[in-house]
Amino acid sequence: MVARLHFARLIGIVYCLLLSPLASAEEVDGLYDTAVKVDSQSSQDLTRATREGLSTVLVRVSGNAELVQQPAIKSAIKNASQYIKQFRYEKRPRLIASEPANVEGEQLYAVIEFEPKLIDATLREAGLPLWSSNRPTVLLWVVVAEGNKRRFANADTDPDLLQAIAANAERRGLAVKLPTLDLEDMVAVSTDQLWQLNHPRANAAVERYQTDTVLLGRVTRLTNGEWLGSWRYSYAGQTIRFDAEATSANDYIAVAVDEVAERLAQQYAIAPVNIADNGVLMRLSGINDFTAYARAISYLESVAAIRHANVVSVEADEIIVRLIADGLLAQLEQSFALDKRIQPQVLSSYQGDYTIALDYAWPAP
Repeated sequence: MVARLHFARLIGIVYCLLLSPLASAEEVDGLYDTAVKVDSQSSQDLTRATREGLSTVLVRVSGNAELVQQPAIKSAIKNASQYIKQFRYEKRPRLIASEPANVEGEQLYAVIEFEPKLIDATLREAGLPLWSSNRPTVLLWVVVAEGNKRRFANADTDPDLLQAIAANAERRGLAVKLPTLDLEDMVAVSTDQLWQLNHPRANAAVERYQTDTVLLGRVTRLTNGEWLGSWRYSYAGQTIRFDAEATSANDYIAVAVDEVAERLAQQYAIAPVNIADNGVLMRLSGINDFTAYARAISYLESVAAIRHANVVSVEADEIIVRLIADGLLAQLEQSFALDKRIQPQVLSSYQGDYTIALDYAWPAP
């Protein structure tokens, strides 16, 4: 990839997480699946595709692109076939965005599904973080300049750009939303306003689209085929700006997607370090019947940071659960806040015999 990234200074606080909790999160499907281009169904091509696919999945699940340099991960990639759950071959249209018809024959892919438990275990054993499939959504606005005109990126005029957004979001496991660019959007913000990368109405659109973060981009398509532009990303109470240039739409978008993925993973991926040797205790109220009990335990054990959820007490409509979990207590609370399945309660109201670190309520049916 021919691309360069130049970081500017941190430019300010735009949101306060304590006052403005995350709007929503999205379950990202297929984190452990990948489709890799192959020339044939030969064993050599499958081996190459499996290694490439496993590398992509490991980065996607951890959120850390640098992990492929670690010896343990290099060894895993070398033995990638051991991680295969199942695979198949598919022929898909070969999209050439620069061609009028956009389609030129078919491309063969090896579609590989890897075993999630083996992937997670490998990352944990290497001391690397795990980023759950419940991920913050990113609202992405892009303005394109060509000649002396500016426009919002759209499928009619910029299919290569939108294909690049979709492909790179899938590569890194990002939940990306694009504005519909309907009348409400057009009235709210113009291309010239968004070109400044600092329009409050573009940021305010998170409420309409129920997203958690905002990525604003501007790009110039040069006559020599190069892409040159800047990005502004607002997340976790901070805003950063960075510039990028590349020789293709895919490489240009990859710069921004990689930057966003790395920063979100730094915030939400959980390192495999136990919160406490004996776990932490949670009180979970609102458990009125066996169905609620079963669903609550199933939910807790589905949280990526939690290895085990063991019930130690049942009384009236509440249970006390010992959580054996990775990461920091604040990260576990952040995971609960992101998916909004359980609601935090006032910890000081608990008068029982246990030392409770977390106090939550299960929602009523």
